[in-house]
Amino acid sequence: MTVVAGERRFEASRERVFELLTSPDVIAAAMPAVRSHQVVDADHWLAKVKPPLPLAPSLTIRFEVLDRRPPAHARMHAHGGGADVTSTFDLESDGDATVMRWQTELRFAGVLGRLAGPGGEAVARRQADRTLDEVTRRL
Repeated sequence: MTVVAGERRFEASRERVFELLTSPDVIAAAMPAVRSHQVVDADHWLAKVKPPLPLAPSLTIRFEVLDRRPPAHARMHAHGGGADVTSTFDLESDGDATVMRWQTELRFAGVLGRLAGPGGEAVARRQADRTLDEVTRRL
């Protein structure tokens, strides 16, 4: 298992940041190689991903909001394609801004587990940055 954590400051209210961090559209836009996504309900969605490798099959990644306490906390889970990812974030007001503290736990299985090796932390941090950059862009 790989664990990464961090902190980010947003120049927006907790309510707006929370809304974006739990939005399927934001999550899908921040993920590389997403071909499409489908919202099942407010707490469940699917993303079709096509890895940029020759002959690689498309994968379905399932997302679920496990714990939603707006505007302060959420815990989310994604799994598919050999990856099992649980992310948690907590939001605190700081004047007109919001400070976010987050943590992500990753588990890789099968071929992905063998390929990820010690680089899993860098991949997880890069994806977290992509997602948080997408939130900032939409603010």
